[in-house]
Amino acid sequence: MRERLLAIQVREHLSDEGMATRLQCSRSLWSMVRRGKMPLSHEMAIRATGAFPELTLDLLEMASASVSTVPARSQPEKEAA
Repeated sequence: MRERLLAIQVREHLSDEGMATRLQCSRSLWSMVRRGKMPLSHEMAIRATGAFPELTLDLLEMASASVSTVPARSQPEKEAA
């Protein structure tokens, strides 16, 4: 998703300050994410999707990749009546 955000920043001609405003974060935080010094948090990804709805599928993919598979619970055996 970070790469898509970078492309949007270029497409929209946004400065780091402008992009940070759209993402509701500080300029320094966006700068660190943009440069790959800090990972894109789920919270920022959600705000990014609010600012740029075309990122919705990226958010869903990010969420599904972070969900661990939980084994199914075994059913208790029924007692004979």
